[in-house]
Amino acid sequence: MSELESVTNDAVDRLRRERRRLASSPWEAMQVELERRVDTDVVEFLDRPDHPETAKVKQIRWLHWQNLALRSYARYLRLLEPAIADAVRSRSGAPARLLELGCGSGELTLALCRLATAKRVPVAITGSDIVPSYVRDGNERARSQGIAATFRELNAFDLTGALAPGDVDVGFIAQSIHHFSPGQLAMMIAQVGKAGARQFVGIDGRRGLFVLGALPVLCSLSLDPYFVHDAFVSMRRLYAEAELELVASIAAPSARVTVSNDGPFISVLTVEYGPSKEHR
Repeated sequence: MSELESVTNDAVDRLRRERRRLASSPWEAMQVELERRVDTDVVEFLDRPDHPETAKVKQIRWLHWQNLALRSYARYLRLLEPAIADAVRSRSGAPARLLELGCGSGELTLALCRLATAKRVPVAITGSDIVPSYVRDGNERARSQGIAATFRELNAFDLTGALAPGDVDVGFIAQSIHHFSPGQLAMMIAQVGKAGARQFVGIDGRRGLFVLGALPVLCSLSLDPYFVHDAFVSMRRLYAEAELELVASIAAPSARVTVSNDGPFISVLTVEYGPSKEHR
């Protein structure tokens, strides 16, 4: 995994250096240069260990409200449904086993489970995170709200021994790909494949000047300075679709990798691991 991480980081660095030279038009070259200039290594407040927990909770609440207002949870379930349907077919109609990586506070896991139950989508959803308090809180909230979701403490970069074959059909991550380096994303994709999943799905903001300008303005309506700051940082850290494709191709070289978009704001990475013995 350490070699995969290093190789992937180097490959994406080379791609970023070469994109402007290989641009097919002056407009594309200008866009690539502008994107390069807004790149940042600034860490979001949500990822800073010294950021007050009360402030983090407030930011998470604002993100949840924004997702509800924009119907983002319903969108994410719709984007996951093709992978879920594929897994259900492979299991002769049994519910698909869906694993969210890096679920954080668990809002997305819980929301997807509520929506899937309401729509009668045959899926069992598990949220996972490396932070024990998130896992405990997620399970407590699921029980208290009568939601059939479960939460597990897992290291997304090392699932070896933590998941038995057949524990997961579809691994996914949503809204947080940009929190991770290319090498870390590659490790997630490789680990999900080694765990025997049929597919990995990654959903995040779509990199581009339109998103860079529009979403932070929307987030500014919260009047929370930390939330607004993190929105600007997030938009500057989003992956280009060519970068997502490169990362996945390195992490799972025998897989079928596709990158699509769902409107101007969302990029979707899909990795279909294929019928090898390792992934059956």
